[in-house]
Amino acid sequence: MGLTFEEELTRTLDGFRAQLSSPLPNAVFGSFIEGELAATAAINRAGQFPSSHHKMVMWGVFTSPRLRRRGLSRQVVDTALQHAFDNGVNRVNLQVYVPNEPAITLYKSIGFVEYGVESEAVCLDGQYYNGVHMTLVKDRHNKPLHPTAFGVG
Repeated sequence: MGLTFEEELTRTLDGFRAQLSSPLPNAVFGSFIEGELAATAAINRAGQFPSSHHKMVMWGVFTSPRLRRRGLSRQVVDTALQHAFDNGVNRVNLQVYVPNEPAITLYKSIGFVEYGVESEAVCLDGQYYNGVHMTLVKDRHNKPLHPTAFGVG
């Protein structure tokens, strides 16, 4: 499970550079509106050994609060998934803090299924939240009917 939004904001530029310089197929994608980073999604190998190179972990899916409900998360998530599948990956896993029904609904619409819950996966301000584990197999990816072009990088 990745960092919270607030924790991500405390990361240094060098920390982001190190993340971005990781080898392919690891990648970070962003959607930009009028030069502003509007949404992100990142994907990394699940492990360093070849026995786990068939799967990746998605993390860092964020959309600017003022730009939500526009399909931006769907765009960056689909782009990250397509990148993974184009690089020979068969499965992508992720974890969602609960409650976060909009995220769970989005992931299910893409084809992800729940496969477990981690109790007290994260502690924020003394409050524990569970994490729902979700997985998507390449053949179950519900691609968008009308892909939208947008900036990634």
